[in-house]
Amino acid sequence: MTKSLFLFLFFILCSSSIIVRAVVPASKTFNIVNRGALLSGIVEFNAEFRQLRFANYPFRLCFYKPFLADSYILAIGLGNGGNTRIRWVWAANLNHPVGENANLVFNSTGNLALIDTDGRVAWQTNTANKGVVDIKLLPNGNFVLVNKNGGFVWQSFNHPTNTLVVGQALIPGSSSTNKLVNGAYSLVLQGKQLGLFFNPNSKSSSSKPLNYFNLIEPILQSSVLKSVTFNIAPDSFGAESANELGLYTSPSTRFILAQPKYNSTLSIFRLGADGNAYIYTYFEKSSERDAWEETYATFSKNGTNGECLMPEKCGSFGLCSNSQCVACPTPKGTTGWNKECKPSSLPSCSVSAAKVGYYKLEGVDRFLSAASAEAEGPMKVDACMKKCSDDCKCAGFFYRVDSSMCLRTAQFYTMMKLSDDLESNKLSTVYIKYAK
Repeated sequence: MTKSLFLFLFFILCSSSIIVRAVVPASKTFNIVNRGALLSGIVEFNAEFRQLRFANYPFRLCFYKPFLADSYILAIGLGNGGNTRIRWVWAANLNHPVGENANLVFNSTGNLALIDTDGRVAWQTNTANKGVVDIKLLPNGNFVLVNKNGGFVWQSFNHPTNTLVVGQALIPGSSSTNKLVNGAYSLVLQGKQLGLFFNPNSKSSSSKPLNYFNLIEPILQSSVLKSVTFNIAPDSFGAESANELGLYTSPSTRFILAQPKYNSTLSIFRLGADGNAYIYTYFEKSSERDAWEETYATFSKNGTNGECLMPEKCGSFGLCSNSQCVACPTPKGTTGWNKECKPSSLPSCSVSAAKVGYYKLEGVDRFLSAASAEAEGPMKVDACMKKCSDDCKCAGFFYRVDSSMCLRTAQFYTMMKLSDDLESNKLSTVYIKYAK
């Protein structure tokens, strides 16, 4: 091989490597230090915040600090913070907050990282040497790292937290793309189902989340869901669908949730900390002082699904009727409900079954009823009671008299008081354990 041919091939090889790695121009790299004056206003969590260089009104990238907190979250806010609330629609490091003087670094390799003052990497995009050349915050609120052709190498839309903005989807196959999470609650896309789950012991690896409601029922789907997109109806659907908001499983198949009377492009679908799913719509030309309006709730006092279906509507224990917490059950009867309502202390595991008692309530059901797939049976109520008595972690059980199905539980949470008008409602019973 001649020297000139060797140099030519070496140049081509190096050029190819440069093209693949696409070094970020020096003018695009940055190191933003979290310090300086804090802004305030009408902000979610009563937070103070520092706005960064990335903004596309009314979206903005910020460091925010919740009221009385001393650490910060890197997040995208929607709103102006003046006469309309800023809501945080995406967060990078929700579970790994950082302190003052933390650094947000975008280096020449194309990686974006949030580094705390002790050197800990709180969050990063893991996009080094993947062709990234720039960062943008798009008009729809998507925060993207792009290659030289404008293609997305990384995007915030693929990493939802507890909120979807219009055009954003849940996609199965990855825990970072298929769910929204807010505390003990999650909205999960899996198989043919889009379901709400409750896991009060989420820190325990053995704890199984409880499916308390489905926004998309699997039994009604003919095939596995490839994605679910929160979106506004396109113009092609006609004037009767104007501003309509829904969950789309395909371009033509949707589950309609709301239809505001004004432009709903800036709407968000959010899983609340209370286990309810909401839509909030932002429209600054509204006559209201705050441009935000709640335009949908899965559970509501006047809707098809009452608030008694929410696991913690009445805290850890209580009877709910017509979306109100109405009673606190005790072995001696029911009393008025308050936040201190809780079941009797369970007998210790060393106590014999003979010292265990139960009190019974008729016409009572739960978000996981004795007709659910979690129930056992058929079996007689005495057999169900023995199973619970032999299990020191069992707090009681729900029992369907007509089907003889038994659902044991370690915690009760909200129980629904069914209407006395239907005799069949008395077939739904609950037995609550106490120490004699």
